[in-house]
Amino acid sequence: MSHPLSFLLLILSLFFFNSIFTNSTSFSPLCAPNHCGDVGILYPFWLYGDNTTSDKSYCGYKGFGLTCSSADEKPILALPNDTYYVTEIDYIHYTLTLVDIDAANQSCPRVRHNITLGTLPLNFSTSDLNLSFYFNCSSLYPTSVPPIGCLEGYNTNYPSFVFVEGEETAGFDWANICEEKVVAAVMETEIDTSNLSSGGFAGAIKNGFALDWKPLKDCGACESSGGYCGYNNTGEEDKFLCFCRDGSINGEGCKASFI
Repeated sequence: MSHPLSFLLLILSLFFFNSIFTNSTSFSPLCAPNHCGDVGILYPFWLYGDNTTSDKSYCGYKGFGLTCSSADEKPILALPNDTYYVTEIDYIHYTLTLVDIDAANQSCPRVRHNITLGTLPLNFSTSDLNLSFYFNCSSLYPTSVPPIGCLEGYNTNYPSFVFVEGEETAGFDWANICEEKVVAAVMETEIDTSNLSSGGFAGAIKNGFALDWKPLKDCGACESSGGYCGYNNTGEEDKFLCFCRDGSINGEGCKASFI
């Protein structure tokens, strides 16, 4: 998506959500639209306060809370196994772009973990492509397969390799000769698959991957009635809340007259 179009969509989204929030005493000012750097943070995402103990989970979906890095003004999303920079949120197409913080500033990014979504209402986008990395392999690898050149300095005697997932050497068990396998997602448009071992994956890793979000099961009825869902987790269990435009809050949906 071009930058001018992305900017226009963001402005329209900000205007739309701002009009919603300012017309609801439940959302203003506690759940007003916010931003971190260049990223607008709107429902169903929400922004933690000055520290992660300032919980505003009632402003959106569970697990969609973002922290704003004070060092570089980038929003951060915590997934079950690691944290990621959020570089873009597309509220029109329900997509967000994430970059692995560990790999963000490396000239030859060494991915260290698989991506785990857990129970979050997120899916990998159809625009993603998975790469399989095999690290610290023995000398028994097929000599026709080139190792990752920019990682040779990590361990000269035990090279590492990268493939498009599912396109590993036919009939050869890479997992058997390598210490570790990690699968990383990248955006397919950002990678040159003919140049992987020479570092062609590096730019794609640093540009991140896309996830699509979908409405939470509890939120469907609330949102279709014109409300906005959140959760009150001050008790022993999370309690679903539906915020309505008339300022009321309930656990189901909003009255038809306020849609």
